[in-house]
Amino acid sequence: MNDSFIPDKIILGHNQFFGTDHMSSVRGAERATYFSNIDNVIKIIKYAHERGANGLMLSTHENSKLILEKIIKDDDLKNNLNIYVLLPYLAKYVKLANERGMVNMVLEILGGASFKDKLGIMSAGSFGLLKKDISSMLKALIDIELLPFKKVNMKAVFLHNSLTDLMIGLKLDEIALFFNNYIAEKFNVSPAFCTLNSSLVINYLDFINIKNPLIMAPFNSAGFQMNPSKNEVEKSLKKKKSRMIAMSTLAAGYIGPQEAYQYISTQDNIKSIVVGASSKKHIKETINYINSSMT
Repeated sequence: MNDSFIPDKIILGHNQFFGTDHMSSVRGAERATYFSNIDNVIKIIKYAHERGANGLMLSTHENSKLILEKIIKDDDLKNNLNIYVLLPYLAKYVKLANERGMVNMVLEILGGASFKDKLGIMSAGSFGLLKKDISSMLKALIDIELLPFKKVNMKAVFLHNSLTDLMIGLKLDEIALFFNNYIAEKFNVSPAFCTLNSSLVINYLDFINIKNPLIMAPFNSAGFQMNPSKNEVEKSLKKKKSRMIAMSTLAAGYIGPQEAYQYISTQDNIKSIVVGASSKKHIKETINYINSSMT
């Protein structure tokens, strides 16, 4: 499943559910308040899925567990909605470590695990710590993060863009290969990389022999978050084979959906889009624009 999985054409993003808004903190806070009621989240997910958004991106935010519990209880979503995981949710670890301390943080994260899962993860993590074995500790961290996703239709696991870009900037080849192989072998899903530097990432992964990688990166007509430049990102997309998922297509609201998806349609190697939508009206308009622009 390493290089053959084809991502869904339309994937519903998660930022709106957790109050993330790159243009307005006030708007983000309002959405966070509304979506703190998980039933409101599920209504949007179901509406989007019924209209063709067959994928859902979820970070390992604390609310994701509540969302997943609702999905598991809905037969249609459980069986037919493809889940794309983004890990780790870094703010969660910083907050818990500060409030609870490292030991209590781990115990709290493991709260919903079975005794067998707890024993296996804790043993691997503790053994790795004693040996100063980075791979064992990373395995334990990944296992903890993915525990809530065991009963849903998980298709891919993305490494957070801050870690992807740091890892590749420092040329940590062993870590990149470890993540790629462990996700594919342990979970039988596609390993993937989120980045704000897709040009660098595509070339780097090809250099360390990770072929046709699954990547999520910004693509928009304004060049927003497209590093080092819009032109370089577009050239790299054409030169190297990848399964690219476009995100930030509206440039955080700077451009409209019609312009956004017309631009995406000119990028022949992009067949999948992550969309953020917080209302039924927005979902309907967005999916209609995508389907009319991308054949």
